[in-house]
Amino acid sequence: MNVRKLFFVLLIATFYAAGANAQTASLDGNLDINNFITSSESDIFFFDNEGEICFIDFANFNVNINSVTLLDKQGNEVFTEEVWDLPVNAIYELNTKDIREGEYALILNTYKGNIRKDLNIK
Repeated sequence: MNVRKLFFVLLIATFYAAGANAQTASLDGNLDINNFITSSESDIFFFDNEGEICFIDFANFNVNINSVTLLDKQGNEVFTEEVWDLPVNAIYELNTKDIREGEYALILNTYKGNIRKDLNIK
């Protein structure tokens, strides 16, 4: 009987420990982009010839990206998409055709924090 109780307690403790150690993603805390890239920024963030699509090369980050969020100058969310299921070497395409001209903050959410890149959409 004591073996069953011990097994039950160990089972509960295992599930509790797994939940307590789980990482969560949030928009709190910005990280310096230079600590997480393996190439120059111009090789990671670039626009097409028409300036409508911003390409983000995930292969040049040494962290996994969970989501891509675009904020306007007032901090309002203009666009967000979860990308955690994309391959780590994906080139993400952010279509800015329907977004007004102006300055925006591109937030790349990771488990370690957020990487912020200022964008000027024309």
